[in-house]
Parts: sequence; structure tokens; C-alpha cells
Amino acid sequence: MGSYILSRRSLLKSSVIGAAALAAPLGAASAADRLAGNQPADYFSGVVKTQTWCEMCFWNCGVTALSKNGRVYKLEGQPKCPNNYGSLCARGNSGVFLLYDPDRLKYPLIRDGERGSGKFRRVSWDEAASYIAEKLKMIIDVEGPRAVSMIAHGSGQDAFVDHFRMMGAKNIAIPSYSQCLGSRELAWYATYGATFTGREAFDGAGAKAMMFLGRNVLEAVQVGEAKRVTDGLDKGAKLIYVDPRYSKTAAKADYWLKIKPGTDMALVLGMIAHIIQNGLYDKAFIEDYTYGMDEMKEFYKDLTLDWAAAETGIKKESILEVTEVLLKAAPNCFIHPGRRVSRYGDDTQMIRAIAILNALMGNWQMPGGLTTMPSLNVRMPRMAVYEAPEADYERADGVGNSFPLTPANMGLTNKLMEAIHSGKPYPVKALFIYDVNPFHHGSDDEYVKEALGKLDLMVTCDLYITDAALYSDVILPEASYLERADPIKAQSFMIPFLQYREAASAPVGDLLNAWDMAETIGKKMGLQAEWLKIDDYNARVLEKTGITMDLLKEDGVYADESYKEYAYGRANGHEPEFETPYGVVELYSSLLADYGFSAFPEYTKHEQPKDDEFRLLFGRLSFHTHAKTQNLRPLLALQNYRVDMWIPAGKAQKMGIRTGDKVRITKGPKRSSEMTAFVTDMMDESCVFIPHGFGRQSKFMKSAYAMKGASDANFVSNVTDPVSGAAGFHCAFVKVEKV
Repeated sequence: MGSYILSRRSLLKSSVIGAAALAAPLGAASAADRLAGNQPADYFSGVVKTQTWCEMCFWNCGVTALSKNGRVYKLEGQPKCPNNYGSLCARGNSGVFLLYDPDRLKYPLIRDGERGSGKFRRVSWDEAASYIAEKLKMIIDVEGPRAVSMIAHGSGQDAFVDHFRMMGAKNIAIPSYSQCLGSRELAWYATYGATFTGREAFDGAGAKAMMFLGRNVLEAVQVGEAKRVTDGLDKGAKLIYVDPRYSKTAAKADYWLKIKPGTDMALVLGMIAHIIQNGLYDKAFIEDYTYGMDEMKEFYKDLTLDWAAAETGIKKESILEVTEVLLKAAPNCFIHPGRRVSRYGDDTQMIRAIAILNALMGNWQMPGGLTTMPSLNVRMPRMAVYEAPEADYERADGVGNSFPLTPANMGLTNKLMEAIHSGKPYPVKALFIYDVNPFHHGSDDEYVKEALGKLDLMVTCDLYITDAALYSDVILPEASYLERADPIKAQSFMIPFLQYREAASAPVGDLLNAWDMAETIGKKMGLQAEWLKIDDYNARVLEKTGITMDLLKEDGVYADESYKEYAYGRANGHEPEFETPYGVVELYSSLLADYGFSAFPEYTKHEQPKDDEFRLLFGRLSFHTHAKTQNLRPLLALQNYRVDMWIPAGKAQKMGIRTGDKVRITKGPKRSSEMTAFVTDMMDESCVFIPHGFGRQSKFMKSAYAMKGASDANFVSNVTDPVSGAAGFHCAFVKVEKV
């Protein structure tokens, strides 16, 4: 175990070194010279600083870009941005390499061969926009706007959402709901009347104890979130980490609970039962601010720590010990509900259990506990002013019908793809994809290909010719975040803030931003709207705020520290308000009960793999984001240009597999590309783990394609959470074989 920890710490260290290397100015003096202050006399002359926010992931850390002679050579974190306070991760530093990646898509393309053939011809923006507009008008004339759909995620999505709403189209899905956060946000809302928010509403820096279940917070890096956790650890906080695998977060934990996959709810319910049966909860908070305690005591009266231990494979004494650690720290503690919670199809109720466990700690709006995320008092206009036509048809993805609790502004990517594939409840004939890749969303490749083959029009807007772009009729090249201006962005946070973006570089090709693309296509279609220019939009945002454009241009960000009082409202004497039907924290969820679901979380016993099978788990590496960064060689160097598959030592020995062997996963007739075996006793014997974002089809992304590996989406399960409608990926079993 000691050597294993050393190797993981070495990997952590290599990530830090890699980040520092990526930050170095291109073609500048050596690192030793820079540290010694021996730069050339004119080293900083002619340097231009521009402000933006990072888009190497969705966290949007504040960034200052440094350019010289028109070329960006370095990125620095903005010191005043609450997302990162001056820090950048390896991915953030690699933005320069993204900007100048020779594989970038540099001009519009129209398909000139069979879908998937990779045959395209270069066209002008006028021809591309005309082609799309004519096809969309034809489809709408014949089938109506219900036949038009979109999947989008990223800073430019709002422009295209407005565009589609002008057409009367409402089959719009944002993948972060069904593939990631949906079950969590719905569970939190059903309990507290508020969501946990994308910014993560917890106070790691002030915590005395914190617990994460499968949320590998120090490896699935969001700089601000990870910094809050490490700040808390520096102050002596206890870290409890629950995961079948010994991750980087486990390496920093005081308690690592190696849990049997699929049994997290048993652990949480066992802790809840022990606390309420022994009267160990915060009685004042429960009495003043909750509903349903008496009913909950009755509901869980037969659950015990012995039962939880038997289900999870964790010793009863360990469960009791970590429960006592949290209770001792309460209310300055939290149990994190996870982020990518599309796991087993019962995820809404699983997160409900975590929400209830937090309530028992009395940690709402308390230092070190759960916070709220206030917003600045600014008005954010739409990107275009228009009157949307009435859309009185039911959605193809079942939102508002089969899934009445799913928010209409988010939609269900998984169910939209099913509707395209089946043609039910009606044919969907057009799909616009912005900054996402459905081949890495959780349906197998052949299924996605079949679905896309039923479209009359498919358009992809991206930085690369991705797997999805291969099957598109039109590919639109977007300017990267370093090549474009965008509207001011408002962020809700403990300290809410505004962000400013200006172009740091001239586009490296014939590129547009999403705003200009949407306007160009919309005008070709004859859509009636007042398309705001970015400067006009920004002026409307700042109107009556007292915040000047000069201030934003200087710092890149405006943050208001005074709002922090409301993040800890209850601790500061403010009476908390809960927008639930009962106006308090609902241990008994009246919302779920009204829709026919259990008002309390009920444990689901999940199927386990056979002796020759493994449950497939997947996740992030600290230097990659989803399927977005795998073409950048400096980041691939941090993983030694190979894709590792974690395999438990006991089964690996029986199979004759050693660390370094070439292996692949199989599922029926499916075979992945090769990976490198990493054999370890630091994971549960029932599962294997692979990193997300590999197994590419597109040869146009040369570095990502050369990495081989497995596309987890081609092997995972695709079950549906009946409450949220979100996907569940971890119910799939695979086999492993040597190559």
C-alpha cells in the first residue's frame, strides 16, 4: 500500500509540474533564467493583456491572456475571480495549445459523401447558412417545428436556444441534466426547495468534517471547489471518502471506505437510521425547520448498521466511526451529494437520502456546512428580443408528460435520442449539436448511428471534426474562447460575480462565435428579432449597477463580497426560507408523494456481476474534461500517452494479467480498442475503471484517435431514473481480455 500511495502522489506531483510547464511562455528563456530574473530586457515589452474566462471545462475560471506580436503565449488566473483566485489547472493552462492545435476545424464544411465517410467540401459562411436555413424551413413546412431538435452545452448555447425558440422549436436538451446533475438538483429541490447549483453550495474551507461519495473532488478538478476542500484540510478538517476505488481524493482522506458498487444508499440510510433511532440529530433545527421526522422514524425503524455493513462490505465499526466524526463536527460539516450522479437509475432517491443526512446535522447556511448561492442584483437580457410562436405540442423526450418533474429548459438528451431513433411520439428530422458529442453520452455507437441516419438534417458546431461531426451534413467551426468576445456572464456563488470576455487572438481560420452564427442563420430563415450586439447587451447588463466597463476590462471580473452574508444567512441571524410546499426542509417529500413516488428514499438492491464479469465504472482524469481535451498532446503526456484500465488484483491474477499488459473490455460482440492494465488491490473486486473520453472514431482528431482506449458510452447501461428521467450508466457488466 505504501508504494501505491507513493506512485499516486508522484502522479499528483507530475500534474503540478505539467501545469507549470504549460504555463511557460512559448519560445521564452529557460525556467531557470526566468526564476533568476534573467529575462531579456525587452521580454515584457509589447505584451497585451486581455480578459476572458476559461472554457477548457464548464467551471469558467477567470483568465488573463498575455499576447505578444499578436500571438497568445501565456494564460494566468485572475486574482479577483472567486472561481479560482489566480490559480489555473493543467487544462486551463493548455488553452494556448487548443488555440493553436493544427487539428482545429478552420472553415465551414458541407458533407460530400456518405454519413461517417469523412468526406466534406469547404464552403463559405453564406453557403453554409443558406443550406441550413433552407433545410430547416423545408422540414418545418412539412413536419412543423416539433421535428426540429437541439442538444447544446457551453457559453454559446443561449444564442442557439433563442434561435430555436424563434422557430417554435422546444425539443431542446442540455446534456448536463440527464447525463450529470439532473437527479441531484431535483432531489435537492424536493428537500430544500432550492437546487445545489452548478457552483456547488458547500463551504469546504470552513468545514470541520466533510464526506464525499464517489465525488472524486481532487481529481475531477474544478479549481475553486478543490481549493475550498484543500483549504479545509489545511485547517484540520476530517475528510471521509467513499468509493470502490482508491482515487486521488482517497489519498488525501482520513477515512477511505471501499464500498461495494451500487450500495451507497444502504450506507447513507444506515447512518440516518442510527442517528434518528438514538436521537443524535440537531433537535432544534429539526423541530424548527423540518417536516416529517415522526414519519421518518417509523419508516426506517428496522434499518441497522449491521444491515448497512452487510450490504456495503464496510465494517459496522467504520460506519459508526465516520458517523460520529460528522456528528461531532456538526453543524460545521457536510455530506456532498455528488456531481455526475447518473449511476444506477435510483439516483434521485439516493441524493434525497444525502439531503436528509445533511439536514440531521443542522448545517443549513452554516460555516463549514451547506450554503446558499446569492445572485447579483443585475438584469440579464436575452441575446435577442423576439416573440416566440406558440408551441402547443408535446415534447419528444417526454418532459412535461412521462417526466413531469424534469425542467423544460433542460430536457432529456437520453430520451431525445430515443425519440429520434424510434420516430415516437413523432418523427424528429433535424438535429443541431453545439459543443457536445452524442457518441460519448451513453448510448452505444451503432444505436447513435442508426438514430442519426434517420435525420434529414444534422448540423454540428464545434472546434474539431468530432465523432458526431463525421455524421453531420454541415459542420460549423466556432471561434475558441480566446478568439472571440462574448456577452457578460453572471455567476451565482457565495460571492456572486460578473465576468467579461474579449478576444485575445485573431481567429486562426474562417471562424464565428455562436452569437453571429445564430443571427446569420436566423436572418436567412427570415426570423423576426432584434439581434443585440454584444456591446449593447453588455450596456444593458451594467445599466443602473454602478459597475463600469473599465473596471471589468481591468480585472476581468466584478465580485461583491457583501453578498457572502446571505450565503451563511442562518448563521448571521437571518431566518431561512424554504420554497417547498410546507415551507420547511421536507424529510418527507410531499412533492414526490404527489407524483406517486416514495416520500422517503427506499433502498434498491442492484444486480451484481458474475464471476467472469466486472461492473464498468468510469470517470475523469485531473487533466481532461469530458471528451473535450483529449487531442492536446501536453495533457496526453501527463498520462504517458496511454489509457490505463484499473483491474482488481485478485481477478487479474486468476486471468494472468499483469500491470503493463495490453487489455480491452468486451460486451457481447463489442470489443474496445486496447488499453494498458493497471493491476491494484486498492479497488473492489467486482469492478474495473476506465477514464472517460477515449475510444475515438474521428481520425481528424489525430492525437485523440491515436490514444485508442475505450469509449465507455459504448459499454455502459442506459437505464432511466423514473423520477428525474436522467440516465443511469453503472448497471453494465463487461469482460476483460488480453490483447
